[in-house]
Amino acid sequence: MAGYVVHHYNIIDRDRVDQLGPKSLKIAEKYGATVLVGSPVKTLTGTSDYSHMVIYKLDSFEAASRFYHSPEMAEFSEFRDQIINGFSAVLPGHDETEAVVNSGYFAK
Repeated sequence: MAGYVVHHYNIIDRDRVDQLGPKSLKIAEKYGATVLVGSPVKTLTGTSDYSHMVIYKLDSFEAASRFYHSPEMAEFSEFRDQIINGFSAVLPGHDETEAVVNSGYFAK
């Protein structure tokens, strides 16, 4: 099983963007998150308004949700949102998708 936290974004403050990694990695380590992707994005088909992506992998959807909604991430997001703008998502791994869909998580 696995869960993922995805941030797809544009950098709005290049002078401070290098501060994000070290601050977020401390929180990631505490919650057992591994960075799978931290990269600029090249869109191959379609369009995207965002130029960069970070993907964290955790042991489960529940673990990913705890990480994203943790007090540490809430505090970090205030700082992060001064430097980047975009969207974030918590996603289940393939093995958990059906259970998460059936739970109503994706319902509007």
